[in-house]
Amino acid sequence: MAQRNDRMGAFDAVLYGIEGDPLLRSGIIAFIVLDGPPDREKVTERAERLTRLFPRLRERAVGNSLSPAPPRWETDPNFDPGYHVRWRRLPRGADDIPAALAYAARMGDQDFDHSRPLWEIAILTDLADGRAAVIYKVHHSVADGMGGLAMSASLFDLESDPGDLGPMPPAPVADPAGLIDRFVQAAAFEAAALQETAVGAARAYVHAARGLLTSPIDTTVSGVRTAAAFAAMIAPPGGPKSEWMSDRSLTCAFNMIEVPLEPITRAARAAGVTLNIVFVAAVADAFGTYHRRNGHALSEFRVNMPVNQRTPADAVTGNHWVPARFVLPTDDVDATARLAQLHGLIEDARQDPALELSEVLYKAMALLPAALTERLAAALMKGVDVAATNVPGPPVGVYLCGAKVLALVPFAPKAGAAINIGLLTYDGSVLLGINSDPAAVRDPDEFAACLEEAFAKYAV
Repeated sequence: MAQRNDRMGAFDAVLYGIEGDPLLRSGIIAFIVLDGPPDREKVTERAERLTRLFPRLRERAVGNSLSPAPPRWETDPNFDPGYHVRWRRLPRGADDIPAALAYAARMGDQDFDHSRPLWEIAILTDLADGRAAVIYKVHHSVADGMGGLAMSASLFDLESDPGDLGPMPPAPVADPAGLIDRFVQAAAFEAAALQETAVGAARAYVHAARGLLTSPIDTTVSGVRTAAAFAAMIAPPGGPKSEWMSDRSLTCAFNMIEVPLEPITRAARAAGVTLNIVFVAAVADAFGTYHRRNGHALSEFRVNMPVNQRTPADAVTGNHWVPARFVLPTDDVDATARLAQLHGLIEDARQDPALELSEVLYKAMALLPAALTERLAAALMKGVDVAATNVPGPPVGVYLCGAKVLALVPFAPKAGAAINIGLLTYDGSVLLGINSDPAAVRDPDEFAACLEEAFAKYAV
């Protein structure tokens, strides 16, 4: 049974609360291509099992606009798995994968029904060569990319017929709180939050005082750096660096790219960098190339990238990351020079001392009135040109209810940016999902081609 006082964490609450501005909707989508239609009976059974293994998928968010306490997760007394899993067919003559991606993009455009649990699955059948596509969408407040992948792993098998999965886990029992209980819980939460903040501040003060006594110069320098970094983090960045791509809309355009993994990892090893550095380098290359080809050359752009903070002890649900925001150059240089150029920049951004204070910032934002939280988040997010994230996927091929998974592509929410590019490694491939705003990216197909060309420079 879900605990009545199981409230959203600070990051979760902010991601949930900012959607009063529809440009900041935060649905995460996994686009899965199968070699054939999944078994309908198995899909029904597996979806039921998934929601019992992860009860958050049976819970709705319950909040009060007059209370500063974050929304509470509460088991939906009207939970209906059939509402969340839908079977669809594309129009006759549709162009296979592009049409399925367009369907997924429309799902990305749409908001959830907030009176129900915040996830849904669409299964598209009758694609070319008998293939099918599965579109799994979950709200970012439910889980981050790593958590969402961990939950969806329960849908996958290492063979087409895994046999008996064992007894079905027990279903959570709905026990909604009454009005008085809700007020009591909210008051208790607010008191605990204030106490936690006061204790944290006192500890920070004692730590700083001790540091000043034992190492005054180092402590002072570190404090100044952290304060400056935190001030830069919370300062509104202004408009996007690309004036040509500054418009925003509610519409999404989805493109996907697949490139071999081994040449990319070989290039990363040769340069002494990570796969993530190669990924960001290719994004910078593509962004600069796309601008130059269209007569809008620019020298730099702003990137927002999540830095994973998840530990083995963390729950699959919820968000365990901090946002790193940094500016990257887009000058036309060769692949080797770009990797060397970006290595230090990205590592500095990932180790920014202000990132340790992100939780404090988001806890404060979560306790503010929704309209103010939304305004602050919009100021931080809408000045970003590109958001980028990467998640490690299954290293070997997997199956979904009897059908082999041919591709597993992540599409992260635009979250105020012109483009959000998600990378997932799967069975020897790098799969990239490009979620672009057509109001900013006039030709999403051309940008996708630029990104594919950029990766080819490193696949040597």
